[in-house]
Amino acid sequence: MGGGGMLITLISPMSPVSNRAGESRTFKASVNMDNPIVRWKLDGVLVQAAMNLPANTQMSYTANAVAGIHELKVEAEKNGVLVSKSWTWNVDELISSCSNSYMSSSGNVYVKIKNATLHKRPNGTYSIDIDWYVGACQSIAAGSYNFSPVTYGPACKMIVTVGVYWNNLTYPGAPADNILQQVQETNTREASGLNTFDNVYRECRAFVKVDVECYAHPVVHLVTPEGELNVPILTEIVTAAKENGYCACSL
Repeated sequence: MGGGGMLITLISPMSPVSNRAGESRTFKASVNMDNPIVRWKLDGVLVQAAMNLPANTQMSYTANAVAGIHELKVEAEKNGVLVSKSWTWNVDELISSCSNSYMSSSGNVYVKIKNATLHKRPNGTYSIDIDWYVGACQSIAAGSYNFSPVTYGPACKMIVTVGVYWNNLTYPGAPADNILQQVQETNTREASGLNTFDNVYRECRAFVKVDVECYAHPVVHLVTPEGELNVPILTEIVTAAKENGYCACSL
């Protein structure tokens, strides 16, 4: 609806807007005329109003997202002229969450799913966020009889696979699980991330897998009149350990 040269500008965000239930979202708008009456309506219900504002004043409305498809409308009225603009606000519903962790017996591999969340979008599809952490080669980093921590170059190599799998057919001879996964490689002893997967099945499992190579300087053991000396060969780097770890949880 418009007229009289009065215009509403939706500054941010761009429509349509997407959020997860419970998240906070701020909407910003302005009107190009002095002293309009401005009303904010969420799904037709008045939630905020203002008046006597200078032209092009940036106004805002903040709310916590509630699952569903919503319309947030800004109305401006002056001298009998009413104009409006609106956002479409799509909010995903939280269905379930899970967490888990794994530590290898050597202490060289630690895998943690800090939080995996399954959301349902207003269109009926599902998505998963997996917040994860992995640590590796900590016992090698502490040094041992045969190895010394790396003083230069990469201390380890980690290949981290984050994903989700499901099997919506459970009869004998059913096809293998559906798997969506993302892979990354790092040369640090620690890594973390937040991975998102779209169009997943409702009954599924989140997982994090890591394959690790730990590097170190070899140690030479010398016997001297003063006793045994353990001398690291700093010009050499060898693979001190190869391990893997796996962690999963059900959603």
